[in-house]
Amino acid sequence: MKVFKFAVKFGIHDLIDECRSIFEESVDSTNVCEFIQIAYSNNFDELKQKCLKILAKKKEEIDSTKIAELPKNILSDAFFYKM
Repeated sequence: MKVFKFAVKFGIHDLIDECRSIFEESVDSTNVCEFIQIAYSNNFDELKQKCLKILAKKKEEIDSTKIAELPKNILSDAFFYKM
């Protein structure tokens, strides 16, 4: 995460892309709330879709307090997500 923030701060696009790829590979029910916010704030469409799918399929496994802290636009997208 620190590397990603560094890459964004200094506009290092190759490093941002590499971090995005790693996020896509490692997203699961334990980190989906963090990664979906990154996906939305950086317009990472593939990561966004993968996170929405995990939120829809595995909502029982995800900490409900983390879900409740998500921004309303993400919650509404997750609620209306079609698999």
